[in-house]
Amino acid sequence: MTIPFFRDGFALPVAQALLVLLDQEVAKTDLNIERLTQLTFNFRNPGYSVEQGGVHPVEIRLIRGLDGWLFDYVTDFSYQGLGHDAELCKELDFNFLDGDHTMLGWGPLRLAEARELFDVWQSNFIAYCRLECFSVTVAGD
Repeated sequence: MTIPFFRDGFALPVAQALLVLLDQEVAKTDLNIERLTQLTFNFRNPGYSVEQGGVHPVEIRLIRGLDGWLFDYVTDFSYQGLGHDAELCKELDFNFLDGDHTMLGWGPLRLAEARELFDVWQSNFIAYCRLECFSVTVAGD
């Protein structure tokens, strides 16, 4: 089933390749998106760890709007701290609906900065997906 995205513009420049990727991940599930109000995609690299580093985990949440699915947030996580004290934290957080975009160690981003950073992040993320770096789960409510 194809995700009918709301197409009258996103707060950030979402590439067609990302929309296709999310649609493909939903197609691999038995979810009936016609009955759902939200979808959460979790992209995890099984080899990512405090010691080894690697490709960061990512969570993407979509919510159903009146005219299609909307991006709620895209969050990129990374380990912060050392050894046993390290914890998984939000490194990049793009909140589409409320317009709050943040980067760890930098704080809130202006919209122009967020757009530029999201564009770069998105290109890298899509490349990692094409390299099959992630184990993906999709959940819906």
